Amino acid sequence: MTAVWRAFFVTSTFLLAFLGLSVPFIDAGTGTFAVAVASFAMLGVMFVGSSVFIYLDWDPFEELYA
Repeated sequence: MTAVWRAFFVTSTFLLAFLGLSVPFIDAGTGTFAVAVASFAMLGVMFVGSSVFIYLDWDPFEELYA
């Protein structure tokens, strides 16, 4: 299951990097800015959550196939 969390972590890292590169080209107060902020929030939650799950080595389906 760690491979899934690592895939989420790597994906969110790349998407956050691309979002960070686009920030200088976004005007504040536009619809694009609102979408960028919402995307940052969702990707940030996915980044932090997957990093915590990797650190704790959490497997949510452990009881099903143990």
